[in-house]
Amino acid sequence: MKEIELTGGRITPGVVRIGNTVRRPRNQHSDWINRVLIRLEELGYPYAPRYYGVDDQDRDILSFIPGVTTDHPSQRQSGAYRIGGGMLRQLHELTRRDSLITEWPESIADRQCILHGDPGAYNAIFQDGSPVALIDWDAAHPGNPVDDLAYMAWTWCIQSAGNVPISEQAHRLKELADGYQARDLGLSASDLLDRVVTAQQNLVTTEQRVLDHPASAPGRRAHATTAIAWATADRDMIRKRRADFVAVLKGRT
Repeated sequence: MKEIELTGGRITPGVVRIGNTVRRPRNQHSDWINRVLIRLEELGYPYAPRYYGVDDQDRDILSFIPGVTTDHPSQRQSGAYRIGGGMLRQLHELTRRDSLITEWPESIADRQCILHGDPGAYNAIFQDGSPVALIDWDAAHPGNPVDDLAYMAWTWCIQSAGNVPISEQAHRLKELADGYQARDLGLSASDLLDRVVTAQQNLVTTEQRVLDHPASAPGRRAHATTAIAWATADRDMIRKRRADFVAVLKGRT
């Protein structure tokens, strides 16, 4: 059967579609991540691909989920952000205190639940403008659910590029936070914005390390430069328009 290279979103090199399956190169955490996908299927979580094993080229086999990724709110229906927040919340609630958390091999102090790790809109499959699945689980790990929420809030709702009015960005952020039921975590409007800024700054710090490392490949350095510019611009916009975001999150507008 013919291999079709997948495009769109942030595609990991070497990912292809064969029929109704996706084949992905394996990495150092693949075994643990695949156990997570199996566990999510057992728990009835409907928003992740199914894991089918390893093919004869030592690639992971996953179910193919039809749809598209998005990079602008014009591609998303009203209500998409509430659904996205709910998808993430269900993941976190289903995996709280799961035994797989203790099997993660790296040192992480705050292991409340399993995180997707990179729940940007570029890693969400949309059908008719609504999200139906989270894909690319390569960054999954145990952690604090607010870290996942903050990253989703940023990458789905906040963008300094694209001429999206601040009021619309703020209302989408509120919709996503409401879909996640962020208040259950004791997060105030200011707290959520602070965590978003922290996520942005963490990305800047991580990518700066790439630029500072003399062995970084040219392509990886170019990606780091672009990522730093993106995160910095979005961070600076939040700092400049913070009062507008807080007013909407508190329901004053």
